[in-house]
Amino acid sequence: MTYKFFTTTILAMSASFTALGDTIELKNGDNLSGKIKLVDGSKVLIETEYAGVITVANDKIKTFSIDEPVKIKDGVFTDAQYADAITTADDSKITLVKGENSKTISISDDLTIIKSSGPSSLVPADLIVNGALNAGAYYNKGSSKSEQYSLNGNVTAKYDLWRHGFRAAVFRSKDDQDTSNYYYTTQYDVDRFFTPSFFWQGNAQYKHDWIEDIKTKTSFGTGPGWQVWQDELSALSFTGLISYQKIDYRNGNDSVHPLGSVKWNYYQFFSGKSLKFFTTGEIGRSFNNDVDLDLSATAGLAYRLTDWLSINTSLTREKSTTKDGDSSNTNYNIGVGVNW
Repeated sequence: MTYKFFTTTILAMSASFTALGDTIELKNGDNLSGKIKLVDGSKVLIETEYAGVITVANDKIKTFSIDEPVKIKDGVFTDAQYADAITTADDSKITLVKGENSKTISISDDLTIIKSSGPSSLVPADLIVNGALNAGAYYNKGSSKSEQYSLNGNVTAKYDLWRHGFRAAVFRSKDDQDTSNYYYTTQYDVDRFFTPSFFWQGNAQYKHDWIEDIKTKTSFGTGPGWQVWQDELSALSFTGLISYQKIDYRNGNDSVHPLGSVKWNYYQFFSGKSLKFFTTGEIGRSFNNDVDLDLSATAGLAYRLTDWLSINTSLTREKSTTKDGDSSNTNYNIGVGVNW
């Protein structure tokens, strides 16, 4: 009797633990279980043990549940709501549970839900921070010796209607005893969203080069941007900037001019987020005859070994063509990265 009771209890506990987690009930009768990562606009992202991250369209969902505290917004400019959990409801609806109170809302294209520790947390509940730090090196010794070193990183922080981004990179290349490339760049962006897609950006950039004709470039710009799409698996955005740019040349000359440019930022995950392709860059020219071309572009692949460690390779191209001097750098990077 005791053995049967103990066995039954263990089985019941195992079943209850198996049942824990988030679920999505589809209109065709199927169910998905796992961890809902994000509810954003017309889609829900759920991470499963059997198929990785799956994207499900809202119009295919009957209802869903989340067993963790969440933050909910049903419009860009509406106030946030907090709930201890979400339980299933009628067709195309969910129920928000907070203490002994509950509230049923519709699943719409304006609905955004993220996991949250609640409004009382010391860190804002809807603050999302991610970034990466990558280091690479290349060495070849034959009839001549070539060396290349690189270090680059980026941090993005999103809060409410604001998005902040910071990037920095250092590159150095040597052929035998001659240094062929040696420079660093920094960039800061701040975006203010007015709709889920339209934002306005402020931008500051600085580059210092120890080799090329162009010694330093400093620019401050602003302009509109468009977030074509963004979810946990991919994103694409474009930004148009009007900038004030100052160039200092190695011969002691300098120039100041207005610059028009277009920026892009794209990434796409494959194979359940284990492989990532990314490209970022900016191309422009001045409104006078000072700068014919101002280009900075990076494209690469990153393979995740763990949640925080990756192997990556990338190609960075920097080129400026001006009336008083040129700058041209091409860097290949193979190395390891830390992600968060």
